[in-house]
Amino acid sequence: MREVADQLAFEVADSLRRIIPTDALGPTIRHAVLEDFATSLRVSERRGGQLKAFDLILSVPLAKMLSWFIQHFPTSAQWYVGEIMGEADKQLGIPAQVTGEALRRSATTNGELDGQTANEFFSRTVPREPEG
Repeated sequence: MREVADQLAFEVADSLRRIIPTDALGPTIRHAVLEDFATSLRVSERRGGQLKAFDLILSVPLAKMLSWFIQHFPTSAQWYVGEIMGEADKQLGIPAQVTGEALRRSATTNGELDGQTANEFFSRTVPREPEG
């Protein structure tokens, strides 16, 4: 019985790769994150304050989707998080380290990513601050 259950679990997990189009999901998440960050910037500007890292927030559904993407497709997620960091810097002037920390915080606070998985994933993805 255990062997059948293990085989079924493997087949379901394997079929996710055919069912979920990560080549469409990744850009969709990227677009949504950049839009949420742009909204955070507008709100910060209206308040007359300077943007702080904790001001960058994702909507709860987006944080959950990002968490799910990282858990189930970490290689694809790593690629798209890299793109998000680059685009946030280019389009919005948000440094990659700030973006990475905001994504990690949202994925663990409002998403469903555990701290250890988040730390492992983001330590491979987010560039370190230059020393000096």
